[in-house]
Amino acid sequence: MCTSKRFDKSYKIISNKEICAGYFELKIKVDAVSKYCYPGQFFMIDVPEVFLRRPISIHCIGKGTVSFLYSVVGRGTKILSEMGRSSGSVISRRGEGKDGCDEIKMLGPLGRGYGLTSNASSKSLSRASFDSCEKKSCPKSRDISFNPVIVAGGTGIASVHFLATKLGRKGILCYGVRSKKDLLCLDKFKKMGWEIVISTEDGSKGYRGYITDVLSENLKTGDTLFACGPIPMLKKVLRIAREKNIEGFVCLEEKMACGIGNCQGCAVKINGENKLTCKDGPVFEIKDVEL
Repeated sequence: MCTSKRFDKSYKIISNKEICAGYFELKIKVDAVSKYCYPGQFFMIDVPEVFLRRPISIHCIGKGTVSFLYSVVGRGTKILSEMGRSSGSVISRRGEGKDGCDEIKMLGPLGRGYGLTSNASSKSLSRASFDSCEKKSCPKSRDISFNPVIVAGGTGIASVHFLATKLGRKGILCYGVRSKKDLLCLDKFKKMGWEIVISTEDGSKGYRGYITDVLSENLKTGDTLFACGPIPMLKKVLRIAREKNIEGFVCLEEKMACGIGNCQGCAVKINGENKLTCKDGPVFEIKDVEL
């Protein structure tokens, strides 16, 4: 399955809620655009008063809606967190739309996702290529049997949550954060029936240390890994996967300026070649990634 559809327009903000200290969930009304979104893809979001758009992974898709999960880490995300939020009768004027409700401009969906097909709820997962609009067809999908194991670090949980909703089966979530106050989406994974393994660097919940310290003991033959998080974590995930001869996919987090491959600023080494995270990824097969 392929999509070459992408849109560059303004959308209405439904809500922009702080779900815990420093973390927000932004929900946008996108109508028909939602049917073109796949796990692992992202949007480039236009933030007022900030020159470059911000790439944010798709967290959740509803009927005619798309949601993003993000943390406030700088000026751009601080401004983003103020959009569409009301205080009494006062509405933030950043990005205010014609009807008095905030609007936000976004480009997307972008990138190649995990490539789930309609039979992902059966005994296989298909890896399809999401090519740019210049391509006329997709390479042939490759089916692999799998028991899903998701490894997430920090806000990497946002991307893999969307993935988990489309897998059609339960698995194991291995989730690592700095402290228990940084844990996100656990209720959503529990509701789907996933087994959850937690690590915190300060030991405030679960295993004290890094999630990669306990990953090996939660892997077995027949598993397929899906990982998203900071580069140091992904390097260890790649090493463990190769040692255990386990296949899977990683969603890379790289800084992007354009999101469509024009600026060449998000190059990564994939199977000995330079590839662009925004256009050729952000999802790549574990066996091909060189970090």
